[in-house]
Amino acid sequence: MTKRTVFSVQYWPTYSLLGVLCIMLAASGIFVYQNQQKSQVAESVSTVTSTTIQIAAVAKEVPLTVEDPWQSIFPVVIPMTIGDVEVLASVAKSWPDRIKGLSDTPYLPEQVVKLFVFDSAGYHSIWMKDMKYAIDIIWVDEAGKVVHLEKEAAPESYPAMFVPDVPATYVIEAVTGFANKNNVIVGSVVVLPKL
Repeated sequence: MTKRTVFSVQYWPTYSLLGVLCIMLAASGIFVYQNQQKSQVAESVSTVTSTTIQIAAVAKEVPLTVEDPWQSIFPVVIPMTIGDVEVLASVAKSWPDRIKGLSDTPYLPEQVVKLFVFDSAGYHSIWMKDMKYAIDIIWVDEAGKVVHLEKEAAPESYPAMFVPDVPATYVIEAVTGFANKNNVIVGSVVVLPKL
């Protein structure tokens, strides 16, 4: 009995590591499966949408209501305000969502932003890994005030990271030119959504 206990105690770090690796492997398999399902749904929606457009063109008395395609990329959005502009925010609160960000998205509509929510203020860096378009990056403090801006961050800048000069709790990614067009500057007020 004593030898068995010593064996378990002696090798517990190995068993713990194996357990963590199994959990990570299972989670990555689920993530891949979900992405494959989303891809198949997106292809189906594309086929149905083009068929619906063709049918509506033939039967003119039937009104055509096609969902804007950006909603398949950002299905869950909530309203918020940056300066004087109301936008729709796709929120990234979890660590995997923050890491992914806007990577691999084909475009970002002008009225949609990506809002990164962090647990505490810090020098949260943003990279352009797997990005297909340039963006404006806006760092916001706990009080909802813009504390740093990076305009026109280009995909070609990867692997460089964009880091604010002061700590921030939130980061907003918007379509390139958003800050200039809407006069967003350091000190602008952001009305954050209730999360």
